[in-house]
Amino acid sequence: MLKIREICLLIVFICFIVAVSGCTSFDPVKVVVNYPGSWNGTISDETGTHTIEGTGDKTIDLGSISGSVDVRVDKKDNSSDTLTASILRGNKTVNSMNTTSDYVRTGIYLTR
Repeated sequence: MLKIREICLLIVFICFIVAVSGCTSFDPVKVVVNYPGSWNGTISDETGTHTIEGTGDKTIDLGSISGSVDVRVDKKDNSSDTLTASILRGNKTVNSMNTTSDYVRTGIYLTR
């Protein structure tokens, strides 16, 4: 049979683990598209695949997510301008690709 002291230590340890796991915070994930013309594409993450579109530069906030993030952006015109798609966690770029061709694709697996 466990002594009172051992039971108290076990309760303190469990409370500590619960408190620490609930206090962890993660920087939000963003996708940034840089292109002077019109574009469209998809973002696939833990919640599914979402259609995106715009003209010019745009930032899309995905919130605090983890897991796989895949981004594909297509030009709507035949311009030779550079198209860039970047994935950021907080203010830090974790992956970025650019091209002058018709589309760009980038992806990463994010851990918490």
